[in-house]
Amino acid sequence: MTKSSEAKLSFRAIEVFICVVEEQGVTPAAKRMGASPSAVSLQLSNLERVLGARLIERSSQRFSLTPAGELFHPRAMRILDEVSAASAVLSKSNVSPRMVLKIAVIEDFDALVVAPWLISIRELYPNIRFNMRSGPSHESHEALGNRSADMIVAVEAMESADWVEEHSILNDPYILVQSEQASRARSLDDLMKFPFIRYSREQLMGRQVEAHLRRNKCVPPREHEFSSNQMVFAMVDAQGGWTITSMAAFASAYASGGKLKVAELPFPAFSRRIALYARKDALGDLPAEFADLLRTSLRSEFLEPVRRPLSYISQASSFQTIG
Repeated sequence: MTKSSEAKLSFRAIEVFICVVEEQGVTPAAKRMGASPSAVSLQLSNLERVLGARLIERSSQRFSLTPAGELFHPRAMRILDEVSAASAVLSKSNVSPRMVLKIAVIEDFDALVVAPWLISIRELYPNIRFNMRSGPSHESHEALGNRSADMIVAVEAMESADWVEEHSILNDPYILVQSEQASRARSLDDLMKFPFIRYSREQLMGRQVEAHLRRNKCVPPREHEFSSNQMVFAMVDAQGGWTITSMAAFASAYASGGKLKVAELPFPAFSRRIALYARKDALGDLPAEFADLLRTSLRSEFLEPVRRPLSYISQASSFQTIG
């Protein structure tokens, strides 16, 4: 180290460096961290002064890691993960400081599952506090990648990554949901005469459904797309149409006593897999333990109340926890 390294190496500076790299710039990193660009620049400059090397080439035209930055980046990632793992190990201790976990959860679990799951976690880990949000799975996977989430519960990603640990949670079969008018169809050809309401192609569910439709040579005309279960179900009802959704996604509509009808798919069954994801080795045993608690909450609060009234659907038997 140089004389300039007499300054202290701070954990915050390492966090800032990682965020700047992930966001590819000081300004977007500052926005994500809730800080000013000047504060982020100062942290980055202090880190470079301590290490005695420039880490990032930054100008209005380009952003790139220097050779020193390339060497430091994986080590900085390990430092953050080691600190997270240490906090996780201490989280059961009454003398440990409070640990805040940022968790993103698939929106289908909002109403019935999240509260009992978190209560069961708090009983074992009284010093953990949660910053919870829900939303589409593709956004949660991005959040895990850019470290704005420590742990996510989401639909299985199309591609796995070697830096992610995965704990399977639920097999969630797809089902046919129809308006009263569309439920009178007696064949797939009849059903195709009614409007098909699509999920957005941005969503993993939307892409899985479209791929299955193509495999079965069933491609309804493309019109509007919708990004939430509530909008999809509302449009099925309003337009007298139909959609393909998952059993978990439909659960909220069923609980509200809606008019929509559920039926067998008119082609081979398929399902999606929901899992809990975290950065590998960053949180010790917490992801595996949280996954176990989530499966327990799902079985008691979600699976049976949904599966029982839909037992006439063959796919209901495959609606179950896994792992």
